[in-house]
Amino acid sequence: MRIGIIAAMKHEMDLLLDELIDLEETKYLGYTIFSGTVNEHEVFILESGMGKVNASMATTILISEFSAELIINTGIAGGISPSKTTDVIIGTKLMYNDVDARVFNYEYGQVPQMPRFFQINPELLVLVKKSLNKANVSFKEGLIVSGDKFISSIEPLKEVIDLKPLATEMEGCAVAQVATRAGVDFLIIRYISDVIGLPSQIEDYFEYEDKMSKESALITKSILNNL
Repeated sequence: MRIGIIAAMKHEMDLLLDELIDLEETKYLGYTIFSGTVNEHEVFILESGMGKVNASMATTILISEFSAELIINTGIAGGISPSKTTDVIIGTKLMYNDVDARVFNYEYGQVPQMPRFFQINPELLVLVKKSLNKANVSFKEGLIVSGDKFISSIEPLKEVIDLKPLATEMEGCAVAQVATRAGVDFLIIRYISDVIGLPSQIEDYFEYEDKMSKESALITKSILNNL
């Protein structure tokens, strides 16, 4: 299988590069793409940068130029209760928290002519859950919402909070939308660095950012070795 991995941060990507056999480097449209093999899979890794546009561009490159058959996007996220700091979240559904085309009779969070939710392939979900269980990694699964804003209170999420999202971040739904449109499977995994609205949220983010990025890389390696 040809697998594209979009890492949110450089130190997360660097840990993944240690796993690649026959490492090669390619420059394309301002990105550096690292390629090699893991467990007989062809793997392509890049650091996307923050936000939906960066995530969309990175996903498009991995699919169109490197023929990725599966996109894995990992990174940290803000948790929404009952999520707690250091939780691992599998995104079974992804949607936007900052798209509003209701004037055209679409639902909040829905891009016109696209589904409101982008859902993981159920067969892939089973494989990933088996992999995490084998690695003794506890996890939650559910809705992740994405938007181009660091969320520090529940107020900006008032239109989606009744859907009980477990996490909010800035890239996942864009990755899922591009992959879905291209007919490619996607896997979005998030690691909770901070919980929205807690007095310690900002401090928690900076305390756990590095730790959870490393955890992210370790779990991605486990998945690659068990797919």
